[in-house]
Amino acid sequence: MKRLITLFFAAIMFSACQQQAPVEVLATTSVMADAARQILPEEIQVVALMQSNIDPHSYKPVESDVAKLNSATIVLHNGLHLEGKMTDILEKVGRSKPVYAMSSALKQNDLIEVGPNVHDPHIWFDLNLWARCVEGLGGFLALQYPDYREGIIANTERYAAELRAAHADFATALMDVSDSNRAMVTAHDAFSYFGRAFAIEVKGLQGVSTAAEFGVNDMRSTAEFIIERELTTVFTETSVNSKSIEALKEAVEQKGGEVKLGEPLFSDALGEQGTPEATLIGAFKYNTTQILNSLK
Repeated sequence: MKRLITLFFAAIMFSACQQQAPVEVLATTSVMADAARQILPEEIQVVALMQSNIDPHSYKPVESDVAKLNSATIVLHNGLHLEGKMTDILEKVGRSKPVYAMSSALKQNDLIEVGPNVHDPHIWFDLNLWARCVEGLGGFLALQYPDYREGIIANTERYAAELRAAHADFATALMDVSDSNRAMVTAHDAFSYFGRAFAIEVKGLQGVSTAAEFGVNDMRSTAEFIIERELTTVFTETSVNSKSIEALKEAVEQKGGEVKLGEPLFSDALGEQGTPEATLIGAFKYNTTQILNSLK
């Protein structure tokens, strides 16, 4: 009898552990979660579905992720198919609760088109563009949390100003770099908005999605680009496997050139919690320091 009772309570405890704790605000990526944390008061919980070093392009939600989405009060995502394998789930969840796309604050002519009705989703490293997205998010969250409206609006204005100031600081630092030296190569095409904002020619070995395959022609043309532009550094990314860039380095050497691997840049995910790079501005400052050093 005692054994049966013990097993019964063990089953209850196991079941309780399996239940998903409610989530207040669930953001798909660390970039979206950071924006929400900058705006909302501390007492409102913000959780990132994908942690640091996770590639959102190829991320496949598991059962526990679906449980989190279902238990969340509000869901935030980037949009523009960044979370490619979650599109259907997000649409379904949006029928029963508020689901907000950060990119919804932008207009068609703000976006970089990469195919028919397909746009580059990496909007956050143009900090002026992201500031507008943050302002849109602030308006949305003020409606969702009317009791905190004044604080949310004040935080939104403060954070948008900080984003624009960080953008302006790098633009000033970049003035010492000649136009002919403004070029860089990364693992995948995550820095096009960044490049457009600062007049830097950016070439990614892979396309805007890491799910896209690169071929021999991509490797050859990228190696030739590095040699022609006399680049000294190519960049891996924290959320992308480095093997492709390591192979690119070898391809450059086979053509008689020489290039080194730079410190991995933050692209689709921010740094670990507790580090300066866990915030977008921190990651931006880290990235731009590495990029500026390579351009000089």
